[in-house]
Amino acid sequence: MPLTLTDPTGALAVIAPELGGWLLRYARPMRQHGLVEALHFDQAVVDRYPKEMWAGNPLLFPMVSFNHLPGKEHHYTWLGQDYLLPQHGFARRTPWPVIAHTVSSLTMELTDTEATRAAYPFSFSHRVTYRLEAGRLHYEQTVENRGSATMPFSTGIHPYFQIPLTPASQRAQCYVQIPACQRLTSDASFSHYTATPQPAQHLSVAEDVSGTLLLGDLSHRELTLVDPTSALEIALNWEAAPQHRYCAIWSRNPESPFYCLEPWTALPNSFTRAVPGEITHLAPAQSFHAAMTIELRDLA
Repeated sequence: MPLTLTDPTGALAVIAPELGGWLLRYARPMRQHGLVEALHFDQAVVDRYPKEMWAGNPLLFPMVSFNHLPGKEHHYTWLGQDYLLPQHGFARRTPWPVIAHTVSSLTMELTDTEATRAAYPFSFSHRVTYRLEAGRLHYEQTVENRGSATMPFSTGIHPYFQIPLTPASQRAQCYVQIPACQRLTSDASFSHYTATPQPAQHLSVAEDVSGTLLLGDLSHRELTLVDPTSALEIALNWEAAPQHRYCAIWSRNPESPFYCLEPWTALPNSFTRAVPGEITHLAPAQSFHAAMTIELRDLA
């Protein structure tokens, strides 16, 4: 059963812990428009879970994107053993028990089971808290290695932002404010990436990003999705998530009602490439922490 958070501003968030800890909605009353949905929500998509998750904000763990081995899609190797792990990991397909719940906050914890260890042979705790404060949605994450061996992983979020933000606007008029960064382009096998410096820019959402635009080395870990006609914007800030070094930008096509800005700790095929510093290696009893905010607000 989805749980609803509220705060004194009238903002709300709806989370479905039993559906992979899926954040289904984040909405806020806006002066000129009434209640505005920041995340794309589609009940038909929810009803098709887990076949489709093109809505809300699915959680990515213990791997972002995909990994492949020669002749084996969605496989990775660890200590000489091959494992099958689906795209974006298993967290978004696994129920998350609720361990704390107030009017404005919810904390869930995913831990290893026999099923997870078959795909990912590690003992872990992964806690996620969603919290509303002054209309802003806070996301806080803690991953703990509860085993006796070093634990590799990557993680991220996958918000499907509503675009345009109100019926008064048109999708093609919207854009993303991107700080100076590096644009990362892979070869055909995703075994090597080339970095090209990019100045700060406005990226039109009319540009096709169905192939996924990958960014790194951002001068400021904040992207803003702007709907100028509605005079609204959504700011995604992950300055408090320093290990989320990359951001993937994706939409199914230039007509889709959603647009994704996804902070990740690693790039696709990262377990196979094994680039130092990209995969997080967590020692026994150590913890990983990250925090982000999503804020729907009037255009500055």
